[in-house]
Amino acid sequence: MLNRRIQIIHSYVPIGLLVWLLFWFIPYYDQTERIILFAVFVVVPLTLYRVIESAKQKPLFLLKLLVSQIPIGAMALAVSFLLSPGIVAGLLSIPWGFVTVWIAVTGAFLFIKRTANLAELSKGIGFLYISIGGIWVVAHQFGVPLLGFQGHIMLLTVNHFHYAGFVAPVLFGFLHDSQWKSSFSRIMVVLGGIAPILIALGITYSPLVEWVSVAVFTLSLLLYSVLVFFSIIPKATGWTKGLHILASSVIWITMALAVTYGFGEWTGQPTLMISTMIFFHGWGNAILFSFIGVLAWHATLMDQETARIPFSLIQGKGKIGADVFANLAVLDHAPKHKPTGLVDDMQTYRSARFNPDRIDEDIIRFYEHTDEYELHLSPNWSSGFKRPARVYKLMSQWLEQMNFPLEAETSELQVKSVILPILDERDGREQVRAWVRTYIPSRTAIYAALYSTHVSEDTRYMNIAFPLPYSQMTSILQLQDAADTLVLTSWPSEGLSGDQGVYLVINQKAIRLPINETITVWKDPESPKGEIEARHDMWLFGVKFLTLDYRIFKRT
Repeated sequence: MLNRRIQIIHSYVPIGLLVWLLFWFIPYYDQTERIILFAVFVVVPLTLYRVIESAKQKPLFLLKLLVSQIPIGAMALAVSFLLSPGIVAGLLSIPWGFVTVWIAVTGAFLFIKRTANLAELSKGIGFLYISIGGIWVVAHQFGVPLLGFQGHIMLLTVNHFHYAGFVAPVLFGFLHDSQWKSSFSRIMVVLGGIAPILIALGITYSPLVEWVSVAVFTLSLLLYSVLVFFSIIPKATGWTKGLHILASSVIWITMALAVTYGFGEWTGQPTLMISTMIFFHGWGNAILFSFIGVLAWHATLMDQETARIPFSLIQGKGKIGADVFANLAVLDHAPKHKPTGLVDDMQTYRSARFNPDRIDEDIIRFYEHTDEYELHLSPNWSSGFKRPARVYKLMSQWLEQMNFPLEAETSELQVKSVILPILDERDGREQVRAWVRTYIPSRTAIYAALYSTHVSEDTRYMNIAFPLPYSQMTSILQLQDAADTLVLTSWPSEGLSGDQGVYLVINQKAIRLPINETITVWKDPESPKGEIEARHDMWLFGVKFLTLDYRIFKRT
């Protein structure tokens, strides 16, 4: 339940980006409002997902509120910006104000009480700051002045606390964690934590304080950039390196503009037009520093999490099909031990969460002697995915990989199932075998998968690779037993970390996908010997899209 809600917040990022792009065609928003809406629809959900996903504690009650309120608040604020400040516009802005308050409460719950950890404290400060932006946007939309300010300057303050106030301290927290709490990163965290509120106070009371606080914040950001270039980028690979370079480089430009603008305000001789600042400083910080910066740390943390997982070296070269492993020349034609099942011995998976002695012997035999069994499946696509499933079927039928049927298999659609030995040296993992299932009349493959295992932190995982064109998808499953039932799942365990998950792997660069699956296998006490049942549930962004019901029985 908890992990599904986190994935739902994850889904708000691509959906929000699409909605925000559609809003671009509405001519009534000014540039500052568009920047704020980019935070509301894209940057805030992405930052929340990344922080909560990596947090040790995850408050379920607060997540329930955020999951339900974020889309309501975002859409209501977008409509509010279409109206002139007043009663109606103000009322429509209140839901987003509540969202920022809940984010602040979440930050207090997750991090503030851990004051000894500067990294966590920095993230918590960012969560608190965004509520200031929420208060100011509600006041602006009601047309109520705050601290003597009214009009466009209030929206600039909203913008400030959604980016400099919210995102920057979070990025500082991620960096401080990776720096093993170095002195330079401590200075960065302290300066970055106090500077956003000092800037707001300076704008309110003193141009000198404003300029000095901008200089302090600039110092913290430049320190962040230098530390990323010297300690993070050299270790990063692929696009992770490129994301960090882009996000950390742009700071030198945007903050030079900020210092120049602040100096002009202090001296009373403006040096830059506010429109210039909005275009270069505002958009630069919104997209390149904040959005790309959070993506860079998202990729960095994924790289760290997947570094210990052995992924298959085998990738497809276009269409997959039933003969993919013969075409790739990875079959072992003289194996020392010919595999007969998906695993050799279920006892090797014994752990604190899985005791094979509690599982019915028919289930154990199926996994150890899979080639003796026949499977009939019945698919149940969720109502919202039935139309997309037809489009997916066109692609999967051509690709002949993960080619799930739209309707239940019949006697006319008999399925052939074979276990094939694979050369370990070509795959890169140990004791690899392939399971290929094809429709007998057409010889069209349902799927072709490479099965292996790996051990991490005293837990053995089932490691399954599905070759795709010039890539592969890997599902890492943890085995559990519950009431004589075998459960294999990619969902993270509540409160515990692990390797389980579904990953897209391109040349050994792994990206964790917002997809999860759980396979539940049981034995009906009234069913004949040799017959078991299974249910395969799949989720996208925490929303179930497909259930495959299996009837499994020994061939006669």
